[in-house]
Amino acid sequence: MVAVQGFKAGAAHAVRRCAAVLNAVDGGPSAIRATLAQYGERTEELSEDQVAALSQAAQRLRAIAAEESLDRVCDVLNDILATCRPPRLTAHDGSPWHLHIDADDDADWGEWFLASSAMALAITVSDAQQPPLGVCRAPGCANVYPVSSPGRPRRYCSTTCSTRARVHAHRTRS
Repeated sequence: MVAVQGFKAGAAHAVRRCAAVLNAVDGGPSAIRATLAQYGERTEELSEDQVAALSQAAQRLRAIAAEESLDRVCDVLNDILATCRPPRLTAHDGSPWHLHIDADDDADWGEWFLASSAMALAITVSDAQQPPLGVCRAPGCANVYPVSSPGRPRRYCSTTCSTRARVHAHRTRS
């Protein structure tokens, strides 16, 4: 049971990282580097070309957040997973054994981000049976957020956006 909980915790962490990077892309290279660093990634060697590859990967993953149908989410995820390598176990840089579906332990940042995020999103879908990401529905906000609640679907990225949308709806009715 501990291994399964660790596996799910790793996937949940990667899904949160994925959403945060998707939200950081518009802020440019420094925002992407800072976001990855917040999630424990070492970004000293992250070149401009690698940031561009990471941004392209993020665009592909954003399509998953835009889908509301679980069937369509799985179609998009399967398309992405089909471009990844077969799973392999690896232990590198002092980390414990874990799964990778990118080329090798020195894979390009874009390939690593796409593969690790897709795998984590697929684990989340298979566990929760719901889309793993959502896009905030508050006016003027397009932030992506992880969907982790088995209950009523979340519609906003934060309580701030939820309150702002509720106030906007109230003022529109008045």
